[in-house]
Amino acid sequence: MSEMDWQATLERAQRARVANVVCMKWGDRYGPEWVNRLYGMTQRNTTWTVCFVCFTDDPHGIRPEVECRPLPKVEFDAESIGKYWPKLGLMQPGVGGLEGLTLFLDLDIVVIGGLDELLACPGRFCIIREWKRPELGFGNSSVVRFLVGDQAQVLERFYATPPEVIRETYGSKEQNFLTRAAEGVTFWPAEWCVPFPLVCLPRNRMLRFFSTPRQPSEGKIIVFYGSITPRTAMTGRHEPNKRVGQARRLSLTRRRFKPAAWIAQYWRE
Repeated sequence: MSEMDWQATLERAQRARVANVVCMKWGDRYGPEWVNRLYGMTQRNTTWTVCFVCFTDDPHGIRPEVECRPLPKVEFDAESIGKYWPKLGLMQPGVGGLEGLTLFLDLDIVVIGGLDELLACPGRFCIIREWKRPELGFGNSSVVRFLVGDQAQVLERFYATPPEVIRETYGSKEQNFLTRAAEGVTFWPAEWCVPFPLVCLPRNRMLRFFSTPRQPSEGKIIVFYGSITPRTAMTGRHEPNKRVGQARRLSLTRRRFKPAAWIAQYWRE
């Protein structure tokens, strides 16, 4: 899209209050209940007309209100740059037969507030600013808003980038590459998408073991990373198989903090 085209498309969607909300599920890490909960959280937290789509390799068990589409195809060598690159396929023109304003949400997030402001926010390509070393200017792609077909150059640049550059410059991280390859990047206000480990837990890891995670006083979405998910946070445990790029470490207990029972009021169908 040209500069004028993306602005006109955004303004048209925001006037009509119509958008897509999409997620992705592949492999066996997350079952259909994760998609179903995300759909429920989305519907309870927006007044817009939303088309909810899950791009997946297995639609079994996903609630009928969710439109399931095949995963967009992305060609890459997992052995040389890692296997977590399918999100880049969302940048294809006409992906899944969709058009217009689109909000991508990771499956392992918890929506605790209204999403209307994320949909109405100005900006061409909106993403979370990464919390670790924010001075590098990379994004966290757990919550991304874009216009379908507006960022086709992302895949073109991906295919043109040598594997050694992807490893050395971007740490083989899809979100790092995406932030650099996208046009018109805007970071969400910091208080909208908050990280569970930094906002809900004490910084001191010893204190965490004796602490109950606190519910954020503000925010719209809680983002989880590392070995903590919404499911394990409700029991105060960690999930060693979720940590990307690290071997399973010996630990006497999976307990990390006291259960965050309050998550259950949000993380539900």
